[in-house]
Amino acid sequence: MLIENKVEKAYEGPPVFVAYLFLLTGLFIVPLNRFSLETILIGGFLIIASCFFIFSLSGVKIDTDKRKIKQYNKIFGIIENGTWQHLDDYLGVTLVPVRKVQGMASWSNQTTTTSKTTYRIFLVNKAKKPAFAIKSCKTIEQAQDSLDEFSIWLKMPVFSIKR
Repeated sequence: MLIENKVEKAYEGPPVFVAYLFLLTGLFIVPLNRFSLETILIGGFLIIASCFFIFSLSGVKIDTDKRKIKQYNKIFGIIENGTWQHLDDYLGVTLVPVRKVQGMASWSNQTTTTSKTTYRIFLVNKAKKPAFAIKSCKTIEQAQDSLDEFSIWLKMPVFSIKR
């Protein structure tokens, strides 16, 4: 069985918002300037750069039959790079809550922060530490269910992380 999970986007928050603005600018600049060579080049560059920020992501493929795993990055959401590893190099799976905090400061020196907690399932390496994420979940219930599924699919024990 082949399992594929998108773990996270490469860019989130303000960079993606700016990328959407650049995408719209690139799409509208070309026809508004009557398809001149300069605007086609500038618009094309803006579209390509914004698509890189919007669609790039990281993920994992697991082949349970061959007992191999591949951690990959997809550039533009299409071009995939990564190498296959044996699952025998890992001892088990674990669940780790990950808290992301993003902050922004305005010119008047007022800061705004947002935090978001996700629950990630990690493979545990031989040093009994989380190696890399194989799935990201929004709720603890969904994460517990996925942890049990991965333990069964991969035939690996569940480890608890010491805090």
